[in-house]
Amino acid sequence: MQEFRRFIRGPVGKLLLAAIVIPFVAVPFLDYFSGSSSADTVAEVEGNPITRGAVNQRVERVRDMLRQQSPNMNPAMLDSFVRPEMVLDGLVNEQLILSAAENAGMVYSISQLNPMIQSQPLFQEDGKFSNDRFERELRARGMTPQSYLRGLRQDLIKEQYRSGFMATDFALPTELEEQRRLGEQVRDIRYAQLDLNDLRNSFTVTDEEVRSFYNDNQDEFMRPEEFRIAYVELATADYADKVTVSDEDVAAEYQVRKSIMEDSTANTARHVSHILIEVGGDRDLNAAKQRATEAASAIAAGMSFADAAAEYSDDPGSANSGGDLGVVSKGALPEEMETAIASLEPNVVSEPVVSDAGVHLIKVTDVAEKRDMPPLEQMAGQIRADLKQARAEAMLADDVAALEELLYEHGDLQTPAEEVNAQVQTTDWVPLSSLPAPLANSQVQQALSTDEVRRDGHNSELIEVNPGQYLAVRIAEEKPAEPLPLEEVTFVIRERLKGDMAADKVQSLFAEAEAKIAEGADLEALADLFDTEVEEQDGLQRGGAEPSMEVVNGVFALPRPAEGESSAVAMIRTGNGSLVAYQLTRVEDGNVEALSAAQQMAALGELSNVEGQRNFRQVLAMLREEGDVELFPSRLSPNADDAQ
Repeated sequence: MQEFRRFIRGPVGKLLLAAIVIPFVAVPFLDYFSGSSSADTVAEVEGNPITRGAVNQRVERVRDMLRQQSPNMNPAMLDSFVRPEMVLDGLVNEQLILSAAENAGMVYSISQLNPMIQSQPLFQEDGKFSNDRFERELRARGMTPQSYLRGLRQDLIKEQYRSGFMATDFALPTELEEQRRLGEQVRDIRYAQLDLNDLRNSFTVTDEEVRSFYNDNQDEFMRPEEFRIAYVELATADYADKVTVSDEDVAAEYQVRKSIMEDSTANTARHVSHILIEVGGDRDLNAAKQRATEAASAIAAGMSFADAAAEYSDDPGSANSGGDLGVVSKGALPEEMETAIASLEPNVVSEPVVSDAGVHLIKVTDVAEKRDMPPLEQMAGQIRADLKQARAEAMLADDVAALEELLYEHGDLQTPAEEVNAQVQTTDWVPLSSLPAPLANSQVQQALSTDEVRRDGHNSELIEVNPGQYLAVRIAEEKPAEPLPLEEVTFVIRERLKGDMAADKVQSLFAEAEAKIAEGADLEALADLFDTEVEEQDGLQRGGAEPSMEVVNGVFALPRPAEGESSAVAMIRTGNGSLVAYQLTRVEDGNVEALSAAQQMAALGELSNVEGQRNFRQVLAMLREEGDVELFPSRLSPNADDAQ
């Protein structure tokens, strides 16, 4: 069992971990592709545009997620880590996957999506799916049922395409045995190490040397520019106490909602089947209508709707299930279909209906009973909260519109702030690279760096940093960069000079050690050169970190020595600058203990998963190479429009 644990921690486990920590950007494409000018298009993938706004939204979402996980992360580091170019690359990959899946004929029908949606806790009330909750949650996210379904379908199609490669690979027992032999292999070594840190401490640096270096390298020891930032903040939460909602308001809203429910077809859910005749290729709209008429005639002559769907329908997601689309409510289907459905009696086949998808024959197989509106006392709390939120948002919108104009009309923040009953706040002295909350936002940093704000001293534009949160900033005071006092940097300079001396010494010893190895010197001779002792370490495993990763990797790259003998002496520089001479003394292969059937199945599964991940990366590389991808990275800049 110990050997099995070694295997899990071995190369297969490492590869598996690497695959896991290289995530795909798996998000709906609803906000990627919208009408925009060519200047907003930062990429075109298989004819589909990706906009600068979509990339920026995704960048901010990723950064916000990282901020929540690491609140103390330096904003400048965060900006450099999550870059628009990186996010754009992920979006391009996702669109290539989606296009490849659609070209392969992969689909998800409404009847497949409905159970997934209805099982989501977010859309449930009292453990049951609620259409009102569904529509309310989507509205809060700026989505419609159609756009949500389209995005969900796209995500599932992409995952289906990935699974076709990643979940179908397999590994053979012989491959597992070889992986275990190599992955669980252990090696013993002897080594002599010249530690850079120990060597550094053997050197001394005088105060005069420190002062001379400080004077000669003044630019390296500067305190950065600092600023006091004045800002005005408007946020929805600030209006909560300014909003009142009376019982009469709640009752009136209740009656409005009740009337809408009673008068709208949204209160009726229908079980629907259809036959789709697509338009395209050699078939124009008239030909599609004629084929739909033929299908309707066949049904009228006695053919069942299900058999007609199997024979005539071009919808692969429903044709083999009788044309069944499941239970649908208002907003789930194209408007032309919904209009026809609303007037259909159960089990009556419609006349041909034309939509963007083609020509449909529709049949309603069942109509759910209209739902009753819950009593006022049951809904009063939610209605009151909704009204408060809506009124707060309306007040915020009015002040936002007023403040946007006032910022241009006035040369300070105080007057605009007073006009909208807001307060001007000012930070302590801070560098622009490390702004405090709520200014720790890339858009704020960009605004403070513009010539209008930084050089000319104007107010910034009103910036929406989060939904319902707006900021306007200006530079109140500026402190230029200045040299740091010598006493503050003395320790840093001294350690740097000692490090330089140690590095020069290591370089000299490295050259001398190479010459000795070429002359046939043994490890003891190199230990004397390094003024250290020869050490031994047994049982090194692949991927280990002792005595260092570089040494472990070098040891496992050496050929196996003859039984009872040691390898030739090798030498390596480690990442921290230390110098290590080593030789391999023993090799013991893995797989010394047979796995149980359950362990072997688990290990084969992991090995298959690793191979599947690798294969799909190759597929993605092929899609990038052969796909129709045109990138416009220069348009990612917020000032790209000005350059057009």
